[in-house]
Amino acid sequence: MAMESKEFRKDKFKDFSDWYNTIIYAADLVDNRYNVQGFIVHKPWSMRIFKKLYAHFERELELDGHQPSLFPTVIPEENFEIEKEHAQGFVPEVFWITERGGEKLKRKLALRPTSETAMYQMYSLWVRDYTDLPIKMYQSCTVFRNESETSPFFRGREFLWIEAHDVFSTEKEARKQIVSDMQISQKVLVEKLGLPCIIFQRPKWDTFPGADNTYATDVMIPDGKTLQIASTHYLGQNFAKGFNVKFKDKDNNELHAYQTCYGPGIWRIMAAMIAVHGDERGLVFPPEVAPLDVVIVPIIKAGIEHKHIIKKCNSIAKKLKKLGYSVEVDMREKTPGFKYADWELKGVPIRMELGEKEVSEKKLTLASRDTRTRKQIAEKDLKKELAAELKEMTKRLKEKGAQYLETRIKDAESLEDIKRILDNREGYARVNLHSMDADGKECADIIQFETKGGKVRGTIVGKNEEPFGNGKCVICGKPAKHVVYVARQY
Repeated sequence: MAMESKEFRKDKFKDFSDWYNTIIYAADLVDNRYNVQGFIVHKPWSMRIFKKLYAHFERELELDGHQPSLFPTVIPEENFEIEKEHAQGFVPEVFWITERGGEKLKRKLALRPTSETAMYQMYSLWVRDYTDLPIKMYQSCTVFRNESETSPFFRGREFLWIEAHDVFSTEKEARKQIVSDMQISQKVLVEKLGLPCIIFQRPKWDTFPGADNTYATDVMIPDGKTLQIASTHYLGQNFAKGFNVKFKDKDNNELHAYQTCYGPGIWRIMAAMIAVHGDERGLVFPPEVAPLDVVIVPIIKAGIEHKHIIKKCNSIAKKLKKLGYSVEVDMREKTPGFKYADWELKGVPIRMELGEKEVSEKKLTLASRDTRTRKQIAEKDLKKELAAELKEMTKRLKEKGAQYLETRIKDAESLEDIKRILDNREGYARVNLHSMDADGKECADIIQFETKGGKVRGTIVGKNEEPFGNGKCVICGKPAKHVVYVARQY
């Protein structure tokens, strides 16, 4: 149930957990009272957003040549055993099906934690020669992981995502796909949603199980922890050899294929939007994915005839719907102040106020959710003004996000510096590290232990940063080869 405006006044920077856990229920996004722990009900307000998130990624994937698919939810145990490194990474989180109608199954079936082991078995049946390649497929689905701690949209036991799995005849093509995946993330997450993202190349010891390289997109949350919301992985020939994905080239040579996989975390993207864009009054959703574009609030005074006001509200709503906008006229028997607060809480981009004055003067009052500023426009200019304001809102959110990220990166030249930055929830500690390969893991482990969870996230993709300060590794003192970023994580 929505709150009166005076009831929701929380500062996400003072107590993020309290702010977040209040807002997701107050805004009616989820209900956690389903009687299986860690599984939640997604209510209509959140599902409208998820459908739009899916649509943006699906569109970009299909423009990139991917085809939609849907593979089974269950994966036989033996599939996990084919690629040992991958299995070791996921088996502790797997939900197993062991019975059918009270009868013990001869082999256990897993609810998919991710679908490499399901899809690549089929790819091995489909690929015969070079003319069958490339294969570029994605599926929009739910996955299941037995997370020990859960929080809606951050971590759950059933959550929404997209996974794309590609097969190529050459390493060059596969590496090119990795770049395309990162460009899709940038286009949707930054350009459309205004999220302040960093794409890191993960260190060798922190790659996706079974991958040669991992490139992950992180967002800094107001409590100083980072959240991975998308990743793309160069799998090389590791899975192809395990699952026998082979093809004959033009000279009839039989070769193993090269593979990639890409996963935008739809659930976690929701968490990032709530956390980054929300404010002390509630949610702020980017226009590209907001459940409603416009809410129209009739301003009706007691004792005054108002049928013509309602008629005008419905007429404006009809026009906007024809233009492709999602619109609602709020006819609840509540005060305008209550309605304003309720729609601000829910994050609707534009509120339109329409009363006697607006009708008589053929004007409309628009209020933007992100700035909370109001302006009057001529009714005849609505189409132009609304489109411009929504475009400007997206731009403002992007700029605000970029400024926010800039303040959340701090240089650290000692272990004490790293501890201070993380303990004060300042964001990323930017440090020198002597290696991103296996020989750098010992220093990374020391950082993680001494800072109680600060992990080396990696180097920024496309930004060749030279070691700063004394140019030495922050832990061992060896000459540093990399500038890496350290943060506690969700």
